[in-house]
Amino acid sequence: MTQDLSAADFSHNDFEYIPDPFPFFEKMRAEKPAYQSERIFGGAWLFFSYADCLALMKDERLSNARAAVPLWFLPQAHRHEFADMISVYERWLAFHDGKQHTRSRRQANRSYMPFSDELLEPRIQRIVDGLLDKVDPRGFDLMAEFAFPLPAMVIADVLGVPTEAHAELTRWTDDIAHLFGSTHVTVEHLKRTQVSTRELTEFLMSPQCLAQSERDQGLLYHLRKAEVYGYRFSDEDVVAQAALLLFAGVASIRYLIGNSVHALEQRPKQERQLLLNPATVGDAVEELLRYCTPVQFVGRVAREDFSYTTACGEQVRIGAGRPMILYVGSANRDGEQFDRPDELVLTRPAPNRHLTFGAGRHLCFGDPLVRQTTRIALATLYRRMPDLQSNPQSLNWNNNLGFHGFTALEVAAESRVGTGRAVV
Repeated sequence: MTQDLSAADFSHNDFEYIPDPFPFFEKMRAEKPAYQSERIFGGAWLFFSYADCLALMKDERLSNARAAVPLWFLPQAHRHEFADMISVYERWLAFHDGKQHTRSRRQANRSYMPFSDELLEPRIQRIVDGLLDKVDPRGFDLMAEFAFPLPAMVIADVLGVPTEAHAELTRWTDDIAHLFGSTHVTVEHLKRTQVSTRELTEFLMSPQCLAQSERDQGLLYHLRKAEVYGYRFSDEDVVAQAALLLFAGVASIRYLIGNSVHALEQRPKQERQLLLNPATVGDAVEELLRYCTPVQFVGRVAREDFSYTTACGEQVRIGAGRPMILYVGSANRDGEQFDRPDELVLTRPAPNRHLTFGAGRHLCFGDPLVRQTTRIALATLYRRMPDLQSNPQSLNWNNNLGFHGFTALEVAAESRVGTGRAVV
């Protein structure tokens, strides 16, 4: 049982924790909401309560410059072998601090301005409908046939690059997601991710992608052309921000769809109507983001030595350069913040103050697209398939807790006698 596992054994790649980490999170909130783990990055501080996660997300003593943290297990002499890969990640605005982050975020926001919900709605709807037109309603793999291709196709369309490349985009970004979602990676995976990062950047910089994005007025084109206060992104910066959007969006949207369908099956079927009503769908999606979040943590690095007093009054000493992991998956189930925290309440009133997209100045750059794509995907799925249900099966989970979700989920769109619920 997960709740019997110890904090000393915990890691993001241990399959004893992955299927249901929430009893472990509850135990840590009650017994050790701040815990230093020697197993994770040689002494990372782990925080589990909502109050601590929120406070530390806004704490200026912490830095987001953590592009190289996954390499910390390597001897210093070998880290330079991956310098080209790390240099791409270091350009991500998500890993910037202070004025550099403000400038990069302002530039990215200006570039994204043309992509309103009204503009994207029919484009996302067309992709969703196209994928669902191809499935067999008598039985299909929701993940492989819908949730996997959808986000890569949507983001490719927004960027203005070929949507036909969705399989390659998914493979490349999955390697990057595994790197940043894990606490233990192999040298072999680092090498594979290095190749994937190189292939992704070469694809985004290819003449075909640049020409198509300019022709279609895609985000890749706007990132290249936008100028704010005399500043423009370099070509390397443009590709890095496009890669960041793919990394942040592809796995998140995919697993959120799968997690949501699985969670909704445990609820009365009439609650699905809340996703079809424009007056209620917003609150319902926010609750799914709280309860079903695929992103289980936000990372930081301590800028300096300092003492931190937790919400429960414990004082901990944080060393400069120490990685810090803030578990939003735990914070989102904290009973000190949420009523009925372990229950999916689709009518939970706004504002739903989940931490799925972070807090403070480092809110996720891709959050509007995640919300909109998930809303359209789930509403269309249940409008077209009101009796959707999962088949009896052993659930296949992604291999790291950082991006929590299924790799396969067999479903059927028709009610059938004798069909049971999925086995957890």
